[in-house]
Amino acid sequence: MKRILFVISHLYGGGAERALSNLVTHIPNDWEIDILLNNDKTETYPYRGRLISLDIENERMGSVFFHFRLLIKRMKMLYQLKKNNGYAACVSFLDSSNVANILTGNKYCKVIISARSSLQRQSMLPQYKYVVIPLVRLLYNRADRIVAVSKGVGSELVQSFSLKKDKVVVIENGYDINGLNKLAEEPLTDAEQMCMQNKKVIVTAGRLVDVKGYQHLIRAFAETQKQIRDAMLIIAGEGELEESLKELAKNCKIADSVFFAGFTKNLYRLVSKADAFVMTSLYEGFPNAMAEAVCLGIPCIATDFHAGAREILAPDIADSAVQIEEMTEVEYGILVPLCSGQKYRGKEPLERAEQELVKAMTLLLQDSEKRDYYKHKTSSRAKMLTIEGSVNRWLEIISE
Repeated sequence: MKRILFVISHLYGGGAERALSNLVTHIPNDWEIDILLNNDKTETYPYRGRLISLDIENERMGSVFFHFRLLIKRMKMLYQLKKNNGYAACVSFLDSSNVANILTGNKYCKVIISARSSLQRQSMLPQYKYVVIPLVRLLYNRADRIVAVSKGVGSELVQSFSLKKDKVVVIENGYDINGLNKLAEEPLTDAEQMCMQNKKVIVTAGRLVDVKGYQHLIRAFAETQKQIRDAMLIIAGEGELEESLKELAKNCKIADSVFFAGFTKNLYRLVSKADAFVMTSLYEGFPNAMAEAVCLGIPCIATDFHAGAREILAPDIADSAVQIEEMTEVEYGILVPLCSGQKYRGKEPLERAEQELVKAMTLLLQDSEKRDYYKHKTSSRAKMLTIEGSVNRWLEIISE
């Protein structure tokens, strides 16, 4: 029996975790799978295989002591697992798991690490500037393979962090399109049905954190709603900014037109019934939520964060270094300029990037022919994002 060991902190909550869930549930059954987690007490995304727990709680994840203790315990467990179980490869997701995977070596199996987001965009954060980025420069070339989630992330690793080009390979996330469409058929809750009925709906999804740029989306939507009175914005997700975002919607006088859906296991029933999906992130690796909207045939608008957004909506210009400065209709959707990330109270004039976002939302909500055009185009793009294609590429790397 062929065996793979996967390493990640937990199997819930984020894009990397969902990508790993999609991967392990679609690897053929002739592969035996182990998944090493910090702990297995929390409900997880679907998985196949055996969960192995370090029995470390996550309450103090911000402390240096916590991360040091986690690293030591994870390395001890990894070394024993690699030595005793005959894995073809140990595949790690996210930086802390990657470091432990590399430090425990490739004597007993291949070391394959997965890079999920732009490090350059996070370089001003102290933990990245002083810890993560120095470790990437020091250690990552010791891995057998470095799998980048997008071309943008892969190019950055080579050009900005001097990783060996022949070790870096790009494998986009893959999606179970039939499964997504089946989940999309589930009925809405009464609250969801009430807020969407007879409305022109924009939906977005993700953690309610600064990097998602939701403050810009709310401000731009307020201006859009002046032109399209029956417009409704649905924000699916939870996080520390929930109350401040609700306050911003109130200050913008659109509180009744913004529905905070919270966390939902089945996001797809909401997305599939929307007129457009909008992503206003300041940076991403490969945005699962938008890719899943594409797989459901929903027209998409995204800020021009290079890694991921262009590769999904505009693959023909993905390698261009030119930054989008105005609303631009591209092959599979609409790109708008990157917003500043500045926090506003709600009454300040819109910045130019927000004005371009207003144009894009207004266009899709008012022009049914344009919506139908992009529905057709996203359905075509979805055929290139299948989970089967992604799994095959992973198994090629593991087996080579």
